[in-house]
Amino acid sequence: MPTPLSEIIATERLALRPLTDSTTFERSVTWVHNSDLNDPTPFVSEGQLLLTTGRQFVDNAAQSTVPPAEPAADPTAGADFDSYVARLVAAGVAAIGFGTEVITHGVPAGLVAACAAAGLPLFEVPYRIPFIAISRLVADNEAEQTRAGFDRALAAQNDIARAAVGKGRLAAAAAVAAERLGCRVWIFDADGELVSEPGDSRKQTRSADAAPGIHRSVTDLLGRARRARVADGAAGEFRVVQTLGSTGRLCGAIAWVRDTEFGALERSVMTVLAALAEVSLEQTENLRVGHRAILEQLFQLLKDGRVDSVRRAVRVAGIELPADRFAVAALDLSETSASVRDVLERRAARSDSRIFAVADGRHLLVLIDAKQLAAERRFFAASDLTVGLSAEVGWPELTVAITQAVRSLEASPPATVTEFASLVGESFFGLLASSSVADIAHARLASVIESTEGLGLLRFAQVWLRHNGQWDPAARELGIHRHGLKSRMQRLSELTNLSLDTFQGRAELWAMLAAIDLGEKP
Repeated sequence: MPTPLSEIIATERLALRPLTDSTTFERSVTWVHNSDLNDPTPFVSEGQLLLTTGRQFVDNAAQSTVPPAEPAADPTAGADFDSYVARLVAAGVAAIGFGTEVITHGVPAGLVAACAAAGLPLFEVPYRIPFIAISRLVADNEAEQTRAGFDRALAAQNDIARAAVGKGRLAAAAAVAAERLGCRVWIFDADGELVSEPGDSRKQTRSADAAPGIHRSVTDLLGRARRARVADGAAGEFRVVQTLGSTGRLCGAIAWVRDTEFGALERSVMTVLAALAEVSLEQTENLRVGHRAILEQLFQLLKDGRVDSVRRAVRVAGIELPADRFAVAALDLSETSASVRDVLERRAARSDSRIFAVADGRHLLVLIDAKQLAAERRFFAASDLTVGLSAEVGWPELTVAITQAVRSLEASPPATVTEFASLVGESFFGLLASSSVADIAHARLASVIESTEGLGLLRFAQVWLRHNGQWDPAARELGIHRHGLKSRMQRLSELTNLSLDTFQGRAELWAMLAAIDLGEKP
C-alpha cells in the first residue's frame, strides 16, 4: 500500500532534506530500492523510491571521453545527470534519496538541477541515517495499513452479518456494505427484478438513474444460466456483477458500482454480502415452492368467500391479494413450463404487487388487481404465453371469473391472450360462462358432480358431445366399446333427468358443461 512521500520527508528522526520544490513531493511510494548503477531501471518498478550514494556518477565522470579544461574538484563533473534522471522518470520512479558523505560531499548540483527540471523529487539522506531506516519506515507503514485494512474488512463483514439477521435483513445488509465500501449496491432476483436498492453512502440514487447499464449486464448473465462474475470499468465507473445460485438454478444476481477499483480486502467484504444474498434468495425460493400446497388450500377458502381470512393469511408469505376489483388469468398447467410458473409466483410475491398465483386443477390461475392488469397483459404478450383472461369482477364473482378465464383459454390460439369480452363479442359460446348460466349449471349438476361416478360420466359426456354425439369416434378416444359408452350415457340421463336421445337434452347438457369447469374437481 503506498506511503505518502511527504510523510517520509516529515519523519523527524530521519532528518531528510528536500532539494526540489515542495509540490514535487505530493505523491506516494510503493516500495524502496537502493542502487548505484548508472541504469537501475531494469530493477525498479513504477512508484518506487530509489536510494543511491552516487558512485555511478563518479564512475561515469571518470569514463568521460571529453577531457576537462582544468582539474575539477567535483568528482562527478562530466556525469550525464540529465540522461540518468530521464531514465528514472521513464521507468516511473517516484523519487530519489541521495546519501551524502559516502562518495561525494553533498548532493551534486547537476543532479539537483536535472531533478528540478524533470519534476522528480530529490532529497538528501544524511550520512548517519542508514538506507534501511527508510526502507523499514515504508515497510512498517505498509504492514500497518494492511493490518488496518484487515481490521476494516473484518468489521465490515461483522456489521453486514449483524444487519442481515436484524430487522432490515438483506436490504439492511446491502446498505451497510454500500456504506463501508463507498459504492452502490443492487440485488436482483432470478427474473432480473430489483430486490433492494439501498443507494450510495455519499448520495441517494434511484435505480432509474443508475441501474440501466447494470440491469442489461444482469439480464445477460442470468440468461446464460451459469454461475459467473464479471468486472469491468467504463466511463469512469468500475462495475462488478455476480450471479447467485448454482449453474442451471440461479436465484439472482448482485452488482456493485463505484468510481475506483475494489481491492482484495474489499472483495472479501463483497463475497460476504454475495453469500448472504444467495442464502436469502434461495431460502425465499424454497419457501415459495413450499407454500404452493398451502396456497391451493387457501384458494378453496377464497371460493367459499373467506376473503378477509385468506388476505391475512397470505400476508405472512409476503403476498397481497388484489383489492376489490380484479381479473382472473388462466394458463394450462400441463403446458406451462416450471420456469414460467416460477416467474408468475415471484411476481405475485413482490412487496409492491397485488397478484395471487395458484394451481387449481388443470390450470394455473393468476388473480390480478385491476390497477396492474395492463402491466400483466403486456407481460403475458411479451412472454408469448397462451392465456385466457376474465372480465373485471369483485370477490363475490370469483367463481364466475374463473369460468370465464378457463373458457377464454380454451378458445385462445397459441401464444395469445384472449379476453372474455372479445370471446362474448365473437361467439355465443362465451355467453355460456356468464353469471346466470354458470350458476344454473352448477345448481343443476351439483349432485352429479359431487359423486365420483357422476363426475366421471360428465367427463365421458364432454368427449361424446365434442364428437357431435357420434358413438364410435368418441368410444375410440375414450378407449371403450361404443356399447359401454351408450350405457354410461343412459346412466347419466337418469342422474340428470335429461333425455340424451333428443337434440334438446343433448344441447342442454352441452350448454351446462360449457358453462362450468370440471377441471376444478379432482
